[in-house]
Amino acid sequence: MVPRRLRSLFCLLAVVPGLAMAQEQGPPARKKGALFKSEIDELIGAMTRAARQQKLPALGGDSVEATAKALASVARCHRRYYYPGDVPIVTRSVEHLIRARRPDGGFGDAAATAWTIDALRHLPLEASTFAAEIDAAEKHLATQAAGTAVPSFQVRVSAVLADVRADVFPQQLGSKAQQQAKAWSTGQGELPFGEAAETLLQLVACQVANLALDEAASPGDSATWSPAQQKAYAWLMQQQKDGVFELKIGEQSFPDVAMTGFGVWALQTKPKAQRSADEQRVVDLGARWLLQGQNEDGTFGERQANYTTCVVIGALVRWGDPSVQPALQKAQRALLAFQNAEANDYQPRDRDYGSIGYGSSQRGDLSNLQFALEALRATGLPQDHEALQKALVFLQRTQNLKSVNDFQGKVPHPDQRDTMLEARPGDDGGAAYYPGTSNAGYLVQPDGTAVPRSYGSMTYALLKAYTLCGVPAGDPRVVAAVDWIRKNWTLAVNPGADPAMGEKVKFQGLFYYYMVLAQALDLAQVTTIDVPSGEGATARVDRVDWRQALRTHLEGLQRPDGTWVNAKNDRWMENLPFLCTCYAMAALERCR
Repeated sequence: MVPRRLRSLFCLLAVVPGLAMAQEQGPPARKKGALFKSEIDELIGAMTRAARQQKLPALGGDSVEATAKALASVARCHRRYYYPGDVPIVTRSVEHLIRARRPDGGFGDAAATAWTIDALRHLPLEASTFAAEIDAAEKHLATQAAGTAVPSFQVRVSAVLADVRADVFPQQLGSKAQQQAKAWSTGQGELPFGEAAETLLQLVACQVANLALDEAASPGDSATWSPAQQKAYAWLMQQQKDGVFELKIGEQSFPDVAMTGFGVWALQTKPKAQRSADEQRVVDLGARWLLQGQNEDGTFGERQANYTTCVVIGALVRWGDPSVQPALQKAQRALLAFQNAEANDYQPRDRDYGSIGYGSSQRGDLSNLQFALEALRATGLPQDHEALQKALVFLQRTQNLKSVNDFQGKVPHPDQRDTMLEARPGDDGGAAYYPGTSNAGYLVQPDGTAVPRSYGSMTYALLKAYTLCGVPAGDPRVVAAVDWIRKNWTLAVNPGADPAMGEKVKFQGLFYYYMVLAQALDLAQVTTIDVPSGEGATARVDRVDWRQALRTHLEGLQRPDGTWVNAKNDRWMENLPFLCTCYAMAALERCR
């Protein structure tokens, strides 16, 4: 159905060929520069005339909040009105605010006080002009508005920027205010000061937001979202229904929490400002569906509780709606309860101490732990929290680094039932799946003990986890992991597997590998990899821009329909185009 406000435009296009041709060229582009200049000037004039006619003291009439909003706006608009003496109404408005100050330091309720602080602070004055008034008002506001959001001009600008889409710009977001300003400026209806101040605020916020977009724009911006990503995005959009993604088992399909969590996460790899209104609608619907399905214990989904909950947390954190905070805190508590620590009868001497597995009472592993650590930090868990310190015990036991790995003992053979291995750590700096166990095979020592082989996806998971726990780049544990990455750098396979296991094993978890590689190097702020090559006289070091290399590699693997799939090893569900496509999009997001 065509919105009413567009019908007249379509009628006009039908009879004016020149305009019709312009319309065919595509959706309207964002206007550049300071928007709404004439409307802002005219509205300030209308507010000034109304105040004079009604013998009221300020731009906001006799309202402190309206006057403060108006002053906060005129100080930021293209005119940058000054005080004292620049424009009489501005001078009188400031004086009106100062007279309204109360003995407790406030200027009325919390909103009026907050807007007054904002206005006084951002008028172009000497810092000391109203320093005492601002200081007293801030102290009063700290008690008056404790725990609540405080309004400000910058908050309003941020709200405008948050609503910008690929087809929605500040010029549209301010159009309603623009029409209202014109009406008041031409004498259509009595001017209500509170509404007029709000209208002025919206116009100036849109003007400032648009100028910020001008400053942010650069020739390299197009590289942040590539045609390959858009092709994958279009495919994902076709897989959802009202934001929900389904899991197909046999001939049956049903809405799935984990799939929807990953799908909504992947859709949000596209910068919010570049999404169309319909694309954002799909994200909103999917996020709300996830939010409504949270279990009583704080988890999401019915299977693999840790993995599913972590994925949903990733989607909801990116969504950014304030309504998700209670759910995120509840989910955080659920993840913390999964940790194999004292509350679950684990002691530091136990092999799995500090780990998290697929859910409660399950053996921990490095993959689940790195997902959990990312989700815990995303929900606000501080870096020095005891759960992260306990996690470090387990992380060290997965690393082949004798100086920190104290694990040695019997572990179940991953592929041979009823067979045990006497495992001990190696010293190459890489990581295995969990202490003493590797999906990439073992290095059998002369004394018969076995060292779990380090492999790519788990070494990157280790680097990512160490970084999330606050371990610095110069720490020997991180240095050793990065050194393993340098010596084993490749995008062709998931490196580290025992050659005796066959060619196929090199490709297991390949797209998971790409995702965790990008996340780990990005988090650790590694920009290039110094890769050794050649030997003897031909030995050299090649400096690899991993972001460019990974982007180029993934684009080369993309299928014509926009998807990715692991055609060489279907282990861990990588035969599903949906899952591999989400992994690839999560990796490409870090390649900007």
